[in-house]
Amino acid sequence: MNSPSQEPSAATDPRNLLYVSDMDGTLLDGNGQLPEDSVRRLNRLIDKGLNFTVATARNYDSAYPLLRGLNLRHPVILFNGVYLTELHTGANIFFSDFISAEIIKTMMAIVEPRGIDPFIYTYGERHRVYFRSASNPGAQAYVDSMTDDDRMQKVEEFIFSQSERISGFLLIDTGVTLEPVYNELRSLFTNDLNIYFAKDVSNTGFHWLQSFHQEANKGKMLKRMTQHLGISLLETVVFGDYLNDIDMFKIAGHAIAVENALPEVKSVAQQIIASNVDQGVIAYLESLFD
Repeated sequence: MNSPSQEPSAATDPRNLLYVSDMDGTLLDGNGQLPEDSVRRLNRLIDKGLNFTVATARNYDSAYPLLRGLNLRHPVILFNGVYLTELHTGANIFFSDFISAEIIKTMMAIVEPRGIDPFIYTYGERHRVYFRSASNPGAQAYVDSMTDDDRMQKVEEFIFSQSERISGFLLIDTGVTLEPVYNELRSLFTNDLNIYFAKDVSNTGFHWLQSFHQEANKGKMLKRMTQHLGISLLETVVFGDYLNDIDMFKIAGHAIAVENALPEVKSVAQQIIASNVDQGVIAYLESLFD
């Protein structure tokens, strides 16, 4: 783990660093969008030599429509570190490991008696998100947010083809309902799953329990990306707001949280900037080239 760094000095040429931003709650605005003006401002900086890319929990099908206007020269980290992908071709450079069907079977045995229906993410010929029902208002809000996303597929039962690999799953319910599930999964699969359990930032009263393979996190894929690009981790600056950004914060040369970040994220950041609503990331990057 890198020791906490100081803010890059004014003498550091920003063109010699790699800047990596989370999307939702960090780079995107309060509506989960990247407005045309934000695209224009970022492209102006990239034209000046800014090395910029993103690390997101979104899959390619969800991230690309938002990012396609950016002239990114570096690959993007997708689905919380499951994939390292060339944005404009969709070609995957690296994969992390995937979750076994046996783990999914055990997870189902734990959640079904509690009336929880999961969302299960797979990758085969294309990305899919399978679900049987939205069992509470928090889950329904997630379904509603994905109305125009053709990855979503409602099914009677979870049956996966041989070509499909399970990249993750999501449980949405109250904290009281999910906490014992979190504790049991963490106990059973300490060496197999990377689990995030936190409040639903957009839906008060609900929590998310999101899980990936143990080898899948933004920090590990950031390390692989910097090796691929021939860049030192000490020469990376990362931005984030949520628990899944902490793995990046711990290994990057400099970690920056937006004002709206969770307290746990702010506590490990070396710097705090304006919120995503106030376009803190872009304003910070522009300040480097003033």
